[in-house]
Amino acid sequence: MLKIIYTKQASKTLRTMQPKTAKRILTAIEKLADNPARTDLDVKVLQGRDGYRLRVDDWRVIYSQDGIVLAIEKVAPRGKVYR
Repeated sequence: MLKIIYTKQASKTLRTMQPKTAKRILTAIEKLADNPARTDLDVKVLQGRDGYRLRVDDWRVIYSQDGIVLAIEKVAPRGKVYR
């Protein structure tokens, strides 16, 4: 299992969103940390910058993976995450 680290922006977003949605996102992140090679999660490599994108409904999680660390950089709705 990978160690999960959240940025201040990502943890603030997760704290302020609807609890049901936050739980779904956290569950997906934990599944990703257990096995980064899972095929049932919607993960893609980002174009034009380093990192990956995890899609959970209308929300996107931008993260990077370095060895045993999964760094969650940003959690935002689809329209705002890539700005």
